[in-house]
Amino acid sequence: MIGFLLDLEGTLVKDKSYTPFKEAIDFTKELDRRGIPWIVATNNSTEKPYELIKILREKGFNVDEKKLLSPSLLAKDFLKEEGVSSIYFLGTDKIKEFFEEEGFEVKDDYRVDAVVVGRDREVNYQKLKVATSALVKNDAKLFSFHMNRLILDPDGLVGPSVGAIATALSYASNKPVISFGKPSKEYFNRAFELLGIKDPKRVFMVSDDPFTDLAQGKRVTGFKTVFVLSGKYSDEKVLEEVEPSLRPDYVFTDISGCLKLIEGNLE
Repeated sequence: MIGFLLDLEGTLVKDKSYTPFKEAIDFTKELDRRGIPWIVATNNSTEKPYELIKILREKGFNVDEKKLLSPSLLAKDFLKEEGVSSIYFLGTDKIKEFFEEEGFEVKDDYRVDAVVVGRDREVNYQKLKVATSALVKNDAKLFSFHMNRLILDPDGLVGPSVGAIATALSYASNKPVISFGKPSKEYFNRAFELLGIKDPKRVFMVSDDPFTDLAQGKRVTGFKTVFVLSGKYSDEKVLEEVEPSLRPDYVFTDISGCLKLIEGNLE
């Protein structure tokens, strides 16, 4: 049996507007028809998990709690295991509420146990200063929802993603950053559990991110990788920046190309 880990933005949907690619809806329906397991393996750091499920179902995807894996789901468990009770959070109000609902004290002060970096469209110097002070003056731990470098915005431009901000804070504080999302080993181990597949070579990771999701994911797990040109990058020349041994196994214009993988007629 094979299974699919499907990235969200740039692969299943266009961007943060969650406008679906028709071919993505068709592909996931075909997977369901054939009984092939799949999950949405996202680094989304703006929506509460159950709200994201609702959005995707409204867009036409057959998604439930067993078909979604996001950093926030891993974050709440990991932070509790680390004994973290208070956090300084860079991110959306929705995820802030999610942490509060899970029992964490979210403070606007540097005297916290941890700094957690999510997707914050209003990040500024003051916020970065408080975060850095927490790390340096209060010896807080540094966590990130993921380590993506770039994000594609609805206006067609790209900006620094969560990983870029987390890396800046790590450099400023000389502290390591621990990631909850792709490509962490913990994230992918949980993904394999949801798929019900132990052999990573039977799993295809499909994404528009050849660096974080695909190259680093392959380094960590050894799964098969599929690069689609429907998101951040429309030219496969970007793969020249990827270490040759970690370049994707397959490159398609969009996710519909993955039909060849399940039909077994890929040349």
